[in-house]
This record gives sequence, C-alpha cells and structure tokens, in this order.
Amino acid sequence: MPQMGGEMEHIMLHLHMGNMLEAHVHNAGPLTLFNYNESYMGNAGVLNGQWYNSQYGWMVEGFWAPPSGSVIWIEQVSATPGLHCYSGGTMMNMGSFAPIFGTDGSSPRIQWDGLMLHNWYAATAPGTYSATYSIYFGDVNGNPTPGYMPAQATLSWEMAPPPCSGDVNGDLLVNGADLSVLLGNFGGTVEEGTDGDLNGNGVVNGADLSVLLSRFGLGC
Repeated sequence: MPQMGGEMEHIMLHLHMGNMLEAHVHNAGPLTLFNYNESYMGNAGVLNGQWYNSQYGWMVEGFWAPPSGSVIWIEQVSATPGLHCYSGGTMMNMGSFAPIFGTDGSSPRIQWDGLMLHNWYAATAPGTYSATYSIYFGDVNGNPTPGYMPAQATLSWEMAPPPCSGDVNGDLLVNGADLSVLLGNFGGTVEEGTDGDLNGNGVVNGADLSVLLSRFGLGC
C-alpha cells in the first residue's frame, strides 16, 4: 500500500461573500517526495520507481454548495516540469491512480465533488517542485460560471535525495568529512543506518570503513 508521506495537509476551500472562492493551504510546503523502495501492484504501480507524496488534501470548509447548474473545477495553471500527478482519494479509498493535471497528456483540470481528495504527486529527478491551481465554479464542460471569482493555491514539494553509500553526513559527497564521523564512532553502537553505520547493523566497524573507502572521493 503506498504511503501518504506524513500528516495530512489540507487545502481548505470556502465561499466568501457569496461569490468569491478562497483557498487556504495549511502548509504550502515544500513537502517531501519519498521513494520507499517498494513495489506496488495494480493501478498503484504507476508510483513504482518514483518519489511520491499524497499529504495534500482538498476539503470544503463550511456549509455551502455550488450555484445552480455549476460544479467545482480544479485546474492546474502551472507546474514544474517533471511533476506527475495521479487521481487519489483517501487512505481508505486511495483512488484510481489515473493521470491527471496534464500528466501523460491528461486534461489540466478535474471536476471535484467537494469530498476529501488526496491526489498522488510524484517525480523521478531530484529537485524542488511546485504547482499552482485555479479553483472555480463552472458548467459540466468546464466553462466558468459568470459572476463568481476563482480561488488560487500553490503547493510545493522537494525530493528526498536517494540513499548514497558512503555519504555519512548527507552532503552527497564521500570524503574526509564522512571518514571523520565514521572514525569518531568506530567500535560503538549507533542507531541503525546512522553515524557511520553504512551496512545498517547498528555497529560501526571495519565493514563500514570498507564501504566508505570503496567510494571515497565519489559523488552521489
């Protein structure tokens, strides 16, 4: 089962003054895209090999409904190249994983029923990503309803760098700084996978030193 990536971060949508949609993002990010080194079956397989996150969730705030003959549309108006998005739901019903918001040639907009919606955002290249959305009332074809002002929300993510064998201090280099940390903990027990424990057995010893020296002077 794909993982959310952390606590839910909601984009709350409410209707102000009867004709203005407003969106409030609890945490605009950047949130972290993770690769859990897991394989998923079925529709969730689109996430295989990608770093992903589904913490952002769209929610309606207050008690209101779209004007007669209108529905709610969420349209992606801009996004960092390489950011992928797939249709989600909740952790009880994770959605169809169909490409949305321009991914794989899909439409840049989706119709939203106002129920909690956590889509899946993913990428394969390191970096920081963002996407900006317009949320508006429109007819079933997506044409805006006259007399109503749309809301806008910008979300952001950053990719957690992949693990790098020998890089003890996380600077994406394997050099003397990493060697110093390892030697400072040599012979001791540490939390598994940290502070020079490169083979993940909870002990810093010659095996870890061999791993570091085999990659010394290399980048990640």
